[in-house]
Amino acid sequence: MLIPLSCVQNVELDLIKGNEKVLVVESEFNNLNTGNFVRLTWTRNVQEKEVLPVDHALIVVSSDSGETDTLKKENDDNNNFDGYYFSDRLKCEPNRTYTLKIDVDGRMYEATATMPRPPKIDSLRLGFVKYEIGKSDGVMPFIYFREPSVEKNYYMGKLCPDGYFSRRNPCPVMTWYANRAVLLLDDKYLAGYVNGININLPDDPKRKYIPSLFGDYLAILYSITPESYEYFQSLMEALKSDGGVYSPSPANHPTNIKSKHKVVGFFHVASLDSFPFFAPLR
Repeated sequence: MLIPLSCVQNVELDLIKGNEKVLVVESEFNNLNTGNFVRLTWTRNVQEKEVLPVDHALIVVSSDSGETDTLKKENDDNNNFDGYYFSDRLKCEPNRTYTLKIDVDGRMYEATATMPRPPKIDSLRLGFVKYEIGKSDGVMPFIYFREPSVEKNYYMGKLCPDGYFSRRNPCPVMTWYANRAVLLLDDKYLAGYVNGININLPDDPKRKYIPSLFGDYLAILYSITPESYEYFQSLMEALKSDGGVYSPSPANHPTNIKSKHKVVGFFHVASLDSFPFFAPLR
């Protein structure tokens, strides 16, 4: 069950009509300051295949310590960063509160979030599972970490191919969600020491085998806000039902972004720890 939170609101996607343009906000700001970005696109009809980026927006992120950064639009010849705006100056730290302000042709959007304290991955172990006849073995990376009992924590885990998780090649959660699931954890279900939990989930919860891995990866464990937990849990339920994050679905998704205009997405501020590993071919 989702816990109602006063600082998030539901976006009623079923009320979006016709060709109405609704801003989609993807973002990640973390304590390692790797890939701190905001991506802006417009919602599109199901039959439309091309991303509709927002190329002329003013985006400012500031902290309660007085730091301010105007994000810069990233351009490249292959359109790999359509709609991406990166932070060059902001150095995010745990326990700081960050404010996002977006101006798109006079349409104003604003969000605020506080970065939790980072988790710490102690170690990682690789396990293997035998697939059905005719299928290759699968790699299961298990992470180990301590869960502080004196504070309330929410976690999110994911894998990134090593080399993608960098300032100009982010491995954002939203893009990752479109291809495979992520691990969401509420600490009320965790022991004081998490003695190995599989961070490599299948892209379809109905699948009985784990996607095969080969090469260099980063296992990433985030400490996320309660609002982020509610948001990503909502998206996971939507993907189970319709296979697409922003296509129409019965569920309305929460957002921490405030505006007089309709908006979907989230201002995602989190702290993280990562653990590199090599998955051998079996």
